[in-house]
Amino acid sequence: MLAYLDALIDALSLRDRAEVTRLLAHPLSRILPAPVREEANTLAEGRCDALAAPMRLMQLRHQTAELLRESPPVAELADVATDARSEVADAPRIRRAPAPARAHRPARLVQMELPLSA
Repeated sequence: MLAYLDALIDALSLRDRAEVTRLLAHPLSRILPAPVREEANTLAEGRCDALAAPMRLMQLRHQTAELLRESPPVAELADVATDARSEVADAPRIRRAPAPARAHRPARLVQMELPLSA
C-alpha cells in the first residue's frame, strides 16, 4: 500500500496525468478516501494552483506508515503477554499506599514573544 501511495504522490508531483489515471484505475484506489481521490483528480487535471501539493494524500501516506509501523505481528503480541504474566507472577507482592488525589489542572500555555524589527 505504501508503494502505491508513493507512486501516486510522485505522479501528482510531476503532474503526470496519464500515470495518475492509471494509478486511480488500480484496485487499490478503492481504499482511498473520497477527499484524497478528489484531490488527485483536481491536481492531475490542473484545476488548482500550479504549486499545490497533494497534502491529503501525503497525510494518508503518513497515517498508513504509522499504523503499519506500530502494529507488531500477532505472534509477538502473544509472546509479550506471556512474558508479562510470568514477570507479574514472579514479582514480590508489595502493598502501596494510594496516591493522594490531585486537582487536575490543564497545562498552562505560554506564548513565545519575538522581537519586532522596525
